[in-house]
Amino acid sequence: MNHTSSGAGNQVSELEKVRLVADRIREFCNHKALWHRRLWNVGTVLCLREVVEYAESCIDGRSPNTEGLRYVIEAGRREVKRDPGVAHLAAQVERSFVELDKKSTKEVKPAPAQRLRELVRRAESEYCAAWSGTQRRPAVEFMSRAVAAHLLDSGLSADHLHRWLRRRAAEFKSVAELLQAVEEMSVEMPERRFDVFVPSSAPFRKPQTSASHVTWLDSSRAAEWLQNQIPYQERRRHNGGFVVSVTTRDPWSAVAAARATVARAASRARVARMHGQDVKVEGWACVAGSRQEFGMRPLYRPLEIGSLDRQDAVYRFDGAIAPEVDDALELASYMASPGSGAAITGGWSAVESLLLRPGESGRYRAADRMASLVACSLPRAEMTTLAYRHIESTEDDLARELDGVSTNFAKVQIVEKHLRSGRRLVLEHHADVAAQERILAIIRDPAAQLGKLRRFVAESLRRLYNQRNIVAHSGSFRSAALEATTRTAFSLVGAGLDRVVHEQLSRGETATPLQLVARAENELNLAGSAGGRPLSSLLE
Repeated sequence: MNHTSSGAGNQVSELEKVRLVADRIREFCNHKALWHRRLWNVGTVLCLREVVEYAESCIDGRSPNTEGLRYVIEAGRREVKRDPGVAHLAAQVERSFVELDKKSTKEVKPAPAQRLRELVRRAESEYCAAWSGTQRRPAVEFMSRAVAAHLLDSGLSADHLHRWLRRRAAEFKSVAELLQAVEEMSVEMPERRFDVFVPSSAPFRKPQTSASHVTWLDSSRAAEWLQNQIPYQERRRHNGGFVVSVTTRDPWSAVAAARATVARAASRARVARMHGQDVKVEGWACVAGSRQEFGMRPLYRPLEIGSLDRQDAVYRFDGAIAPEVDDALELASYMASPGSGAAITGGWSAVESLLLRPGESGRYRAADRMASLVACSLPRAEMTTLAYRHIESTEDDLARELDGVSTNFAKVQIVEKHLRSGRRLVLEHHADVAAQERILAIIRDPAAQLGKLRRFVAESLRRLYNQRNIVAHSGSFRSAALEATTRTAFSLVGAGLDRVVHEQLSRGETATPLQLVARAENELNLAGSAGGRPLSSLLE
């Protein structure tokens, strides 16, 4: 069925609303989603856990000042105020915030941090029930984002949630029914043990005992394990592998956890007496007792710096890309590393190397500058997607006009003009309808909506900066937000770098990254005024 309008400016039926919410959550859980459709931020409960971590780092002397603590308190405060999932705890949470919001680390005391930790524990277990029982119904976008982020932060995998919604979404006649089912599903899926076989070839002697949660099986023992543990005949070839016992909430998250464990083994192998050998992981895995065939997906989503391909620059070394940008691309390539330390450090280093001036203090400013680029890039990226979706959905005059122009920029200009005239696109899927409504909201109030976008992106990229500091300065990979940061921030780094590369290839050496940031900041400040540009041309 085709959709032509829905959302903030129109009367939306309850059935339409639940379809919008369900499709948006599915989109957040889709590994193939485009960067501008992905989930960029963590859930409210994880925001509160971050505040606790920051407070404890101030108390034990790991943080030299409270600047980061005060920033995450303000971010957490915004989320708590509008999230029904923690409304019943909001007053006590705010009290903890006030007690922790200090100018000096010496003033940050353990008692309010401990109280907030206990509130986080309660919020974690009561969040879905609070959403299910509330009469408040925030906007579709916030509701979808808040619920999806919480479920992913709590250890459920994107694969499980995507499949669950694909199977169940048509049953729900109201948002209340969907939220009730989400609560029941979450309760029914506590953490439990999974045994995962990861076919690998690996150097060095392996312990033959199964006392560890990681056991090496040679090819004959692996074949025996597969025959006894897998309820189907596994025919894929292997030379043995690891059986990893993990405690997670669903089999897909178990496979990801096993993959991370094997990546740690590979890190050890690299610093042993290597002689050119490495741990090589095949592209699949098996979970004991499961009929599902699991692919071994990379731990982190690949970056999307499509300008390198679109502008035939992957193998160009003629100076079209400035040396500092080329260096940043090499740093960004480490974001595809199976090791979280290299991925986090490489990602932030790419941002910082381009967007800080020599000797400049306040390194978090690089995150805010990248956020300006991304916020100005999003409307054009989203309208490009919507243009193609309209062409796929109908053969009307607009579709023919869109199909008749050769560049994406021309398509976006046509879409923007069409939407500004009060008309709507013809779209097949609820997720596309929701995207159209987000663009319409920006058209109605560009200053407020682009400012909100910039803030969301800046929070995600500042989290990347904080995680890099924890890895680099504390040598720890155990932050509560580490995994969520790799899930939310990496695509934003890719989007920002893509814009920098596009600008350099289009305008030459005069188009420095900081000059592009200055343009983006000007356009954000002018948005909604007489000097504001069309959304399609913010960075032109």
